[in-house]
Order: sequence, then structure tokens, then C-alpha cells
Amino acid sequence: MQAVLFDLYGTLVDIWTDEWDFSTYHILSQFLSYYEIYYRPEQLAAKYQEKTAEKMMAYPGPFGEVDVFQVFEEILVEGWRKQPERSLVVWLARLFRSLTRRRFGLFADSRPVLEALNGDFLLGVVSDAQWVFSEPEIRMLDLNKYFDTVVLSSRYFIRKPDPQIYAHALRALRVEPAEALYVGNDPEADVTGPQAIGMPVILIDRGDCLHHAPVPRIRDLREIPEYIRTHF
Repeated sequence: MQAVLFDLYGTLVDIWTDEWDFSTYHILSQFLSYYEIYYRPEQLAAKYQEKTAEKMMAYPGPFGEVDVFQVFEEILVEGWRKQPERSLVVWLARLFRSLTRRRFGLFADSRPVLEALNGDFLLGVVSDAQWVFSEPEIRMLDLNKYFDTVVLSSRYFIRKPDPQIYAHALRALRVEPAEALYVGNDPEADVTGPQAIGMPVILIDRGDCLHHAPVPRIRDLREIPEYIRTHF
């Protein structure tokens, strides 16, 4: 075993967001008015949902992914009738994320296991996530120092469980599938993709509720070093 790859949200990071809170769109509407972009809050909410759905449908296959940077960029282009600077798109997207975030932090076992594995194994992330949100959130939590590669679905327009997303990480690390352990928390999203290319999988089950999971479970991420020693 040469590498350990982690899912991000729900595995390492404890997060809860609420994109349906109408107050978010009211604040964004006010913010955009300073740029002479005038959307009513209900217009903004509708455009965000519609454009996200349209882009999801535009990508082939069952596991296509959107890049919400493009969604916010199109919203600005339509409201401003000209191409916005990239920085404004990023500002808007991250303001949106900050307004919708209700809970955010590391699970208690996340940093200890990364410290324990760091140096002995190559470490990486493979996650369904939006780069415009998640790359700064990884830095906020001071996680970037641990990872040799970070593969986010929005960078590749594919999401789990498509095996391709895991293959990107393996190529970056230059390891074979059998030499990398994948750690996730979702039996539907985190199992079949790695298994399809021969990568072993375990699931973190802090609540002891995944009794019918098709792969081994652990209750605490700090069990991973011993799991590797005894199984590989």
C-alpha cells in the first residue's frame, strides 16, 4: 500500500449548507446592485437553480458534473451584458458559499489520521466538490499541506462513482489501483468506482448505521494505520 485517498465532505470535513435559504439571494441581489447588475432575489434564485440543472444535463453519461463558476459567470454576463472579470465571478461564488454555510470544520479524527499517515503514504483527495468553494476551504482548514494530489469533480466534469475520477488521482500519484486505499462515507458514491478499477475501499461509519455496506467499515479514521498493517 503506497497511498491513501480520501473523500472530503462527510469523511474529513463536517459541513452543512443550505442553498434554499431565500435570505442568501436577497443579500446577493444587494451586492450585485453595486455593480449595476439588478436581479430581484427570486430571479437570482431561479437562475442559479435553472442554470445548474441545464449544465448538469449538458454533460454526457450518468455522472456528469457542473462547474458552478460557469453558472455564476453566466448569471453575471446576462445581468451586466458584458463579460465580467474573473475575480468578480470568484467573489460572487464565494460570497454565495459563505452565506449558505451553516456548519464547517474538521471531524475530530481527521487531522490526527492525516498526521499519522503523512510521510509514510502518499495522500490525496478525490471528492465531488466545486473547486471555487473547496480549494479555499481546504486551505482554511490547513489541509493542503498533507495532500500530494487533490481531484475535485468540478475540475474534470465527472463525479463519483465514475472510475475516471479516481484514475486521475492515481495517475498524479503514479501508483497502481491496488496500491491505493480509498476512504469514503457513502456506500452509493464511494464504493463501485474504486472497485471497478481494482482499488480497495473502506467506509467511515461514525454513527454505526451502515450495517449493510458492501465493504469494511471503521468507526474512527484513526483506525486506518492499523487497518493497513493488518490487511495489506
